[in-house]
Amino acid sequence: MNGFYQACITFTGQNYGAKKLKNCKKSLLYCLMYATLAGVILGGGMLLFGKSLLKLYTKTNESLNYGMTRLVIICSTYYLCGIMDVMVGGLRGLGYSIAPMIVSIMGACVFRLVWIYTIFKTYHTLNILYISYPISWFITGLIHVICYIIIYNKIKKKNFNIIEGQF
Repeated sequence: MNGFYQACITFTGQNYGAKKLKNCKKSLLYCLMYATLAGVILGGGMLLFGKSLLKLYTKTNESLNYGMTRLVIICSTYYLCGIMDVMVGGLRGLGYSIAPMIVSIMGACVFRLVWIYTIFKTYHTLNILYISYPISWFITGLIHVICYIIIYNKIKKKNFNIIEGQF
């Protein structure tokens, strides 16, 4: 899904440089759609073949069960990570890199540390630990969407007068 993040930066940056703001939004939407689709298909594939793949690393039932627990939580929601990454690409393509960096550090790192020292400390199970990943992806992605809307409208208002994509 990182390829869709890279594509989003590239196409957004090119269209922004060409003063085609409408195409920036279009690039973002396509990349979001493809990253989500890839996440769902590949995540589903991992779930479908998870037990067989895990058997390459371990033979014990206990280890396989722990591995499947992680795969179910992470792979079924991994598309959220793709959405989060593509939103960063859209923001960076518009010339904003500091805001998504700070949001990503706070959401993907600080949030998880706080989770470990509060929620996980209280409810000490692997499920509680693993669920912090999709929750952090969702929250961080949502904040990126809000940032994108604010920045996009700011750029539109500042640089594009009457018709979107024209000066």
